[in-house]
Amino acid sequence: MGVRIVLGAVMLAVLTGCATTRSELDVSVPKPAVQAATNGKKVIISTVDERVFQLDPRQADIPSLKNGEINDKSITERAFGRKRNSFGKGMGDVVLPSGRTVSGLVGEAVASAYRQAGYEVVSGAPAADATQVKVRIVEFWSWFSPGFASVAVNNKSHLKIEGEGASDLDVVTLKSDNMQMVVESDWQKITEAGLQEITRETKGKL
Repeated sequence: MGVRIVLGAVMLAVLTGCATTRSELDVSVPKPAVQAATNGKKVIISTVDERVFQLDPRQADIPSLKNGEINDKSITERAFGRKRNSFGKGMGDVVLPSGRTVSGLVGEAVASAYRQAGYEVVSGAPAADATQVKVRIVEFWSWFSPGFASVAVNNKSHLKIEGEGASDLDVVTLKSDNMQMVVESDWQKITEAGLQEITRETKGKL
């Protein structure tokens, strides 16, 4: 019994430590199994992060940071989630590694949708035959929801996609996953699931 108590205390300390500190996790956009045939159209995609961070918001799905660094762009452009304890109190945040950004990730997810819809996505200097597409990130966030029998991690997004000569697209997604306990890898999984949902929803609107 004594051994179990000690092990339980150690595990609780580990989990609490993870919850209270900033986690730096690499996230990637899932690749399609098959490349679609091209439709002959080219697009150049640019992405703007327009998310609004708040200091200690009451709602967990609103972007925030543990140390209140909501005006530090070097942090906010990498932040994609916030951990909470069993009472819903905000704890440590979750960010991408240095050099990676949320706008880059979302841009990749949208680019994947265009490729799957048959477009050629080009980069570099603007091409005369390529259409400019601007992706405005209104929302993109992962968060923790406490519960009695189980807990959940969630991811939501709201994108406004503007393309020359085409109607603007409004892309809204929400993914949730219920579990008994949240570990570091669950933040990566739910965020990648959210990116995959962005690709699916965007492709459906093209």
